[in-house]
Amino acid sequence: MIASGTVSARLEAIIPLRLRGPTGTVTEFDAIVDTGFTGLLTLPTAAAESLGLERGMGSQATLADGLEKRFDTFTAELEWGGTWRGVVVFALGTEVLIGMRLLAGHELRVQVVSEGVVEVVSISTP
Repeated sequence: MIASGTVSARLEAIIPLRLRGPTGTVTEFDAIVDTGFTGLLTLPTAAAESLGLERGMGSQATLADGLEKRFDTFTAELEWGGTWRGVVVFALGTEVLIGMRLLAGHELRVQVVSEGVVEVVSISTP
């Protein structure tokens, strides 16, 4: 299993994530699985800055409401499946979101009830 979490009272699938900044500081975040987000991961700007993440080039995206939004990107290390991997984080919004790009190659299992189980497992390829 890559990651596990629980469903909130608001029926949000939540998975704890650990991010590491360039100084080695590790912070854990409760991240909401957002199947409508095609990117990898979002963090609020203040969280990215508090980790001391290195700022990348800015980017632009079309949000669910159709508005174009410009945002900063940062590089970080994410613990995923027991190993650390480099990721580009979008500094956007007020919540930590896991997007479909992070879940690519995995199976997402969600018991959609309050306190339900959320699991991310690798898909075995023949």
